[in-house]
Amino acid sequence: MLPDPRLAWPGPPLARARALHVSGVVGHGEAEFARAAEAIATWRMHDGAGVRVRDTSGAAPARAEVGVRVRVRLGPLPLGGTCRVVDVGSDGRSAWVTYATEPDHAERGTERFAVLLDDDGDVRGDVAAWSEPRAWPLRVAWPLGRVGQRVIARRYLRALARLSRPR
Repeated sequence: MLPDPRLAWPGPPLARARALHVSGVVGHGEAEFARAAEAIATWRMHDGAGVRVRDTSGAAPARAEVGVRVRVRLGPLPLGGTCRVVDVGSDGRSAWVTYATEPDHAERGTERFAVLLDDDGDVRGDVAAWSEPRAWPLRVAWPLGRVGQRVIARRYLRALARLSRPR
């Protein structure tokens, strides 16, 4: 499935980069869209998927804003690194956060997290990325890494579905 045409692909392809795109319905209606958009902008979607996001001082970051740098880590694993937010937006029917990896990150690339309100009222979560491993051990294990990326992307969507529901 191609990314929604309302959203730009998150960055140019890199030499050895592979594209990742996972999308699915996470709710229905404007209220659930608003909650899902807030979960993306406040990093709660990441936390709900087991991905730890902290600002560079180690505190939980408030909101995603262009230029903000965050440390991203997959649970207790030593995978991840620093990312810089390069795009944040909302137009009433779509909302997104895009970040690019910094040199200390295990991968080089960009990733976009979005939520879209379709004409029929469905709320769709959308994760798209270009990435390539930086270190040779990760390049060797890249096929396994791609499986892991898809698993995490689906976890993002499940977390987004939980967080968009009425409380």
